[in-house]
Amino acid sequence: MSTSASISPNHRLEGPEDFWAYLDELVSCHALIIDRPKGSTHPRYPGKFYPSDYGYLEGTTSADGSGIDAWRGSLEEPALDAVLLTADLKKRDSEIKLLLGCTPQEKQQILYFTNAELMRGWLVKRSPELEWLKGRRSVRRFQRDPVPHDVLNRILEAATWAPSAHHRQPWRFAVLVSDPAKARLSEAMGAAFYADLLADGITQQEASERVKRSRQRLQEAPVGIILCLDTSIGDIYPDPERQYFEHLMGAQGVAMAGQNLLLAAHSAGLGGVWLCSPLFAQQVVQAILDLPMTWQPMGLILLGYPAREPEQRPRKPVDEITRYY
Repeated sequence: MSTSASISPNHRLEGPEDFWAYLDELVSCHALIIDRPKGSTHPRYPGKFYPSDYGYLEGTTSADGSGIDAWRGSLEEPALDAVLLTADLKKRDSEIKLLLGCTPQEKQQILYFTNAELMRGWLVKRSPELEWLKGRRSVRRFQRDPVPHDVLNRILEAATWAPSAHHRQPWRFAVLVSDPAKARLSEAMGAAFYADLLADGITQQEASERVKRSRQRLQEAPVGIILCLDTSIGDIYPDPERQYFEHLMGAQGVAMAGQNLLLAAHSAGLGGVWLCSPLFAQQVVQAILDLPMTWQPMGLILLGYPAREPEQRPRKPVDEITRYY
């Protein structure tokens, strides 16, 4: 539906939503013409195939004189929730391309399609204040598509910008991307988990089922990241109490790095989940991955493109969990 009734030509820009509202107006008032369907060949680069439908808004004008370019994804509702800013050295121009109804994975495929040859693109997502953060979910089921190595490196780098006590940067990462490595670790951790369950009085059948689910989670995820605390870089105290707090400060730093990692993954269109299982099998994890003895496993983050988006789970109201003094 057109938003022209709510947009005044003399209205001053009050924030990002004003910009998006104007783009919404263009989309609502002009038909989308798909002239390069998904799978078709790029006219200038025969080896490149369009990952989604590509076309333009009829009756509009872009920087190159043609209509405003737009990508159309597979979502039923063609909502405009991102734009792609491009610079093309071959054409000597810069443009804006609209992304309509694209899944997170489709956005990444479009971005990689764009960043080739003499063109570069930058994806700008439509996110009202804090909404992008609220959109993060704990994802446990993933598509089989691998996570590109450069995307994974950027996510890991984002984790390193977390705060830490004394700026010690105590986090260490063991990254599992190969199926054999994930299988070895899941089998070893599964055996330890099974023994713990039996010791807790769980029946063999129920223990086997729970271990099977646990193994599948790691084996089916494209990426598994063991977050470790390097215990060699903390201060040494003569009394147990302060030594405990020193260790706790390091664990806090690792946790904050893990949160950075999950938010960076969410920003890149990936899903992730934090699992605490390595805490209960630290020696097993160290042995299977041949980690330095000072690398103490603290958690496991699984990453990949979501097979589905989990529903939002409720959060406690701020007033219920906060005291002001």
